[in-house]
Amino acid sequence: MINQTNSSPTLSLENKYIELVIPSKHTPPVNLSLSSLDNYPLGEIRHATVYVFEANAKNQNDPVSLLKKALSELLVYYYPLSGKLVRRKSDRKFQLVCSGEGVPFVVASANYDLRSLDNIENFVDEVALRLVPDIEVNSESEIGYHPLAVQVTKFPCGGFTIGTALLHAVCDGFGVARFIHSLAELAGGKSKPSAVPVWERERLVRKIDNEPARVPAGAGARGNLLATSPYMPSSDLVTEIISIKARNIKMLKDTLVKQSEIPKESFTIYEILSACIWKSRSRALNLDLDKITVLCIVVGIRHVLDPPLPEGYYGNSIIDVYIELTTRELHESSIYEIAKLVKKAKKKAYEKSYVEEVLRNMERMIKEDVKFDEVMDGLLFITDMRNLAVFGSMDFGWKEPVNIRGLMFQESANNLGMILGPSKLDPAMESGVRVVMTLPIDAMVKFKQELDAMMHLRPRF
Repeated sequence: MINQTNSSPTLSLENKYIELVIPSKHTPPVNLSLSSLDNYPLGEIRHATVYVFEANAKNQNDPVSLLKKALSELLVYYYPLSGKLVRRKSDRKFQLVCSGEGVPFVVASANYDLRSLDNIENFVDEVALRLVPDIEVNSESEIGYHPLAVQVTKFPCGGFTIGTALLHAVCDGFGVARFIHSLAELAGGKSKPSAVPVWERERLVRKIDNEPARVPAGAGARGNLLATSPYMPSSDLVTEIISIKARNIKMLKDTLVKQSEIPKESFTIYEILSACIWKSRSRALNLDLDKITVLCIVVGIRHVLDPPLPEGYYGNSIIDVYIELTTRELHESSIYEIAKLVKKAKKKAYEKSYVEEVLRNMERMIKEDVKFDEVMDGLLFITDMRNLAVFGSMDFGWKEPVNIRGLMFQESANNLGMILGPSKLDPAMESGVRVVMTLPIDAMVKFKQELDAMMHLRPRF
């Protein structure tokens, strides 16, 4: 159970109802296969996003009606999302059965004004997820399940939120952001999305060979190699949002540049924070020193392919790159040394030959039905959600969203660190970032101490 750690009023919903929104025009009744990346056996998870819009006194339109109509029109272009996701018995791969059944659309009413709830800024994910529809995942179901659901929650102040839940097998974060931006475009009066979606999943399918699958520590035959924590398993987990100001990031960046042996070497925010979060989490969990801890970084490959994927491609176009160290090696390494490993891993992911090998290895893992071990204390995925609004304006009558939150469902929260953009509600956070982390409550105290020391270059760093 993930505990609520904020002191804001309790968020409760009422008048919750659900309907299926179908495409406004006829769509092809076809079965669509997914790519090798979509079928990644270690990535069968859900992801969720909440967009927060304040009231607009000059706009008396009903956002629910506008969004429902826009969704119906948008599904003509994104018609696969109105079907059902089914796993084939023959090869255990996913396919979308495009029957035009529709997307679950939930409407709810909340009990407090958005401002009294701080525009959902400080709610932990377990609470904020009430603003997101639930997707019942059952990969063994013969009739399949919906890959996408949308929820609009209205608040007494006239503001509202749009919450989306989507299966990672169908869309990555880039694809979700593109879909929501297109929804806002149609709700604002456009006749079609500026980037017309394309399927083209066959471009990221590779044939199986006879080589054994390469798997990270913690998965398949290497399942027992991961470091474990005395804090885990835990029934006392907390999720916290930690704000890091721009000046602290710059100070750390400048320090790493001075330590560099390469002229003009620089590090991105993602590289620096990945190093800091990985090391802080490992220390906080007191992982076994002589077993392996794994950092998984997520790298986009849209422009690595030749030709690049089209702008309207909304399938998975990211690959996971794993960095493995013993816990002792991680603790003894400086942030500079760890950040260099992250930079090197990212660079490798941009090599065409490496991407081709990853795609082939996906097929091997699918064939071998590779799964992660139940104990994954030493594994950490870090995802960067700062690009949730990269496609321009989302103003369809209520100005831009005052807050955008990427959320973690409980099945992935323990092993996922999330980097979000700064809150628009706090001017002091301009150009800063927020880090979302879930840990046992005692380990969380230690994690924040470690991360704070690194951000302020204290001796522990």
